[in-house]
Amino acid sequence: LIVGGDSMIGAALASHFAAHGWQVQATTRRRDSVDASHPYLDLRAPSLDLPGADIVVLAAAVARIGDCEADPAGTLAINVTGTHAVARHMAAQGAHVLLLSSDKVFDGATPMRGRHDEPCPACVYGQQKAAAEAGVIALGDQGAVLRLSKVLEPGQELLTGWARDLGQGKPITPFDDLYLAPVSLELVARTVTHIADECAAGIFHCTGAEDRPYMDLARILAEKIGYDPALIQATSCHAANMPAAARPRHTTLEMTVEQARWGLCAPEFEATAREIIDHLGNR
Repeated sequence: LIVGGDSMIGAALASHFAAHGWQVQATTRRRDSVDASHPYLDLRAPSLDLPGADIVVLAAAVARIGDCEADPAGTLAINVTGTHAVARHMAAQGAHVLLLSSDKVFDGATPMRGRHDEPCPACVYGQQKAAAEAGVIALGDQGAVLRLSKVLEPGQELLTGWARDLGQGKPITPFDDLYLAPVSLELVARTVTHIADECAAGIFHCTGAEDRPYMDLARILAEKIGYDPALIQATSCHAANMPAAARPRHTTLEMTVEQARWGLCAPEFEATAREIIDHLGNR
């Protein structure tokens, strides 16, 4: 059961597991999307009338830092209260529960955070994710957490918007002081599959190997697709008045367990960026 089938990651995981022969259902908040494989669920007031499942992946969340800062009570109901209710209910039915979390449970002051480092969030979203993690880990052997750094996929508006503007000869203004350690949806799906296959418990990480500025991502896009690099005009997130909590210097997480257990390594920035942009160019 994928909770949050309307999300980018949730939809991708549902397709991935179905393609590998799993019987999959993915919840939706859209009444017009409800069918036999898409049960209705709104985490603001979960009915808990959910189908049974061996594995539950909690992929639904309000993940925009600004939205959580603007409405901490409303987003808490989704990111923590509703998430905990579903996790406890499904675990009581015998399911193994996996929560998708974030590097934002840390303040971004230090690179390569460890899975046993004490959470130290600098934003409301990070605080909520840390609380959600604690509830799932409290399930013991039935609970797992997968922390993610920035997940990229070709259809994201950031990349498609840049490509559209560059293709029309318009300048783009990526930040040169806002950082990401990107991973692909494919790597996220592989990591989730390993956790699900083993019903593994505890905290796991999926992250890029290094933090680089969004400016570098824009340069790779222009180079790969053949756009004029002179159209890339760097700007500062400080000048854009972006809150400090939304612009951590570091987002990387250590992946020693994932490498030793499943052979999964944190990918290099260039490799991930080029992989995503290759697919963008084929669209």
